[in-house]
Amino acid sequence: MDELYQQLMIEQEKKYKLKRYLEQETQLKEQLEEMRAQERKWYHHLQEEKIDVEKLESFHIANLFYQVLGKKEEKLSKEKEEVIRSTLRYEEAQASVKDMEEELKELTEKMKELGDPENRYKELLHSKYERIVQLDNEEGKKATQLLEQLGELQAEEKEINEAIDAGYKVNACLQSASASLDKAKNWGTVDMVGGGLISTSIKHSHIDDAKKSTHEAQRLLRKFSNELSDIGQSFDNQIEISGSLTFADYFLDGLVMDWFVQDKINHSLNEVEEMKRKVANTISELKDLKQDIASLGDATKEKWETIILHA
Repeated sequence: MDELYQQLMIEQEKKYKLKRYLEQETQLKEQLEEMRAQERKWYHHLQEEKIDVEKLESFHIANLFYQVLGKKEEKLSKEKEEVIRSTLRYEEAQASVKDMEEELKELTEKMKELGDPENRYKELLHSKYERIVQLDNEEGKKATQLLEQLGELQAEEKEINEAIDAGYKVNACLQSASASLDKAKNWGTVDMVGGGLISTSIKHSHIDDAKKSTHEAQRLLRKFSNELSDIGQSFDNQIEISGSLTFADYFLDGLVMDWFVQDKINHSLNEVEEMKRKVANTISELKDLKQDIASLGDATKEKWETIILHA
């Protein structure tokens, strides 16, 4: 394939990418509004409970639990459990709103950088293949359609590679959260046999680390899920990752349940392990789809070359 053909493919990829970015922008704006509503909901709930939200914002999880409960040994009442749950949900929603606002800015910049690939594509197409695309017959129409399809397939293959990379990044964060929870679990056992203040402090530090890793995993899961949605629409494929957009909520609920069981950190750990399994399965499906697209691309390229040679 000549240099101009490669330029055509680049502009076709940019066309495809711009379309994707516009779809992602719409998706992200809807998700941002939903998350802002969640942030307001939990904020008002905490105000009703007369919780000073400003003071809670910089707290570690352990400080939050102790402030609400008064002391470690106090039994967790339903009301106080709800305050803790609401605070964790509020903090997660607040952080997610900031993430999404930043992602929207980045998306706007990416779209600006792409410029107007549609016009550039048309100019390139007519400068090289004008004789073919202007043929008022089936061969001319077919040639144009194949060229469009080739560009889309090439762009789609890159999108799938990016989605696979995103999946690996999600699993790295989940692995980090899992490792932190395992460490907290081990120190919880030490705590139970009289480890004292130091072991308790170390355990809580690991839980804080797990929460941070989980928030980052949730941020990446949202992007991963949006990319999968785009890929599924293009190829009528049902690849998705169920529960990805509410993963952090389930994790935080599990964390509340785990807090008072010193030697067992099961609920939150189970949520992390289950999501790891889902992500790994999704990556495997993406790899299968990538092979199918590569084969389709090769066949399409062969058809295009045949038309060009005989035109």
